[in-house]
Amino acid sequence: MLVLLSIFAASPIIITEVMSNVRGSEQTCGDRNEYIEIYNLSTDTLDLLNYLIDDFDVSPDDICPWDDDAILIKYPGLRIHSTLLYPYSYGLILDREYTSHDTTGGNVQPYDFPDSTLVLTTDDTTIGNGLQTSDPLIIFSILHACTTSFGTPYDTLDYFPSDPGDGISWERIELSLPDTVTNWHTCIDSGGCTPGRENSTTNALDLAIESQSIIFTPAIVNTGEDVNIAMRIKNYGLRETDEYSLTVFDDKNNDSILNSDELITQIAGLLVYASDSVSIVCTYKYPEQGMHMLGFQVNFPGDRDLTNNLAFKELRVVGEIGELVLSPAIFTPDNDGIEDNLQIDYRLPDAGGLLSIAIFDSRGKLVRFLCRKELCLLGSGTTYWNGKTGSKDLPTGLYIVYLEYYNQNKVIKAKKTTILAR
Repeated sequence: MLVLLSIFAASPIIITEVMSNVRGSEQTCGDRNEYIEIYNLSTDTLDLLNYLIDDFDVSPDDICPWDDDAILIKYPGLRIHSTLLYPYSYGLILDREYTSHDTTGGNVQPYDFPDSTLVLTTDDTTIGNGLQTSDPLIIFSILHACTTSFGTPYDTLDYFPSDPGDGISWERIELSLPDTVTNWHTCIDSGGCTPGRENSTTNALDLAIESQSIIFTPAIVNTGEDVNIAMRIKNYGLRETDEYSLTVFDDKNNDSILNSDELITQIAGLLVYASDSVSIVCTYKYPEQGMHMLGFQVNFPGDRDLTNNLAFKELRVVGEIGELVLSPAIFTPDNDGIEDNLQIDYRLPDAGGLLSIAIFDSRGKLVRFLCRKELCLLGSGTTYWNGKTGSKDLPTGLYIVYLEYYNQNKVIKAKKTTILAR
């Protein structure tokens, strides 16, 4: 069959959903509620009369019209006695026993099928030899030289499909993308499946921005300086996307809404994969002295959770040079991507001197040099501490950051405390 896969062209018919683990006990309910959902991606009506379905366990089954009128008792709007699948419409391949009089185990005709859905079946009493949770599938037609698959049958080493859970279907995420492991997901609908209608995973879109992920460099800005802003966009959805934008604004009237005179910048989104995150950087040029509440808003059409699209963080712009500024007050080096490092900003009266920055514990013991008598060519800078001494993690506690700067027979000394929490 793998040879057949290689010679077939792309199919206008695609498998969009598979129910292999029906709700209830296999011993009592059997396989009568198994189904395969298909979709016609083309602008033409397609006849499935000469199509076959194969689960690679027994010989292929013929796809046949559903001829049991009893199904119309519960679903009077279904299309039966036909193999014609209309453009941009769904079809369902049901087990012949879906309307069986044997109601052992309950869960009798449990699904809600939309009107006008085409119902099909196979030429024997099961789909294949009964859909197993590890079965890949292929629907093909030699006459029409096309095929569609589920479960990546061409890759026997990816261990997909697997058991999606009792009464839960596998759904294709993006209908136009190929049969790959990343393009299938278990149904997230509360009913566990969506036979004959749009998959629950197709519009599972959710981007977020968190205030903890927003970093200012420097953490406290001197009047007349720029501030670089790094933000992280998290994709909690099931599809990769770059079809979003990020708005950064200075909320001058503290109403949590972007007004026309508050926009700092609007940035086109970068590609972010499902369950992954991406960093975006911008610059706020010359913010005025004082406290600024900066707003960060993700604009993403179709986002299903708008509660995590807006975040705020306070920016302080001071009127005098500060020698040493630490951010955050408590840092947590646990590699979760949030406040893992202590940010140390320093500002000096002039450049050209020798700079040392050291870390001491609460007893005054030196634990780390971040820099030692290094030539400082700029009057300001930023460095970071990861909570280690060498390669060893230091324990939770209070630590002292100590700065010394020698230039032209003058020495500047400064120290600040921070808390490392694990």
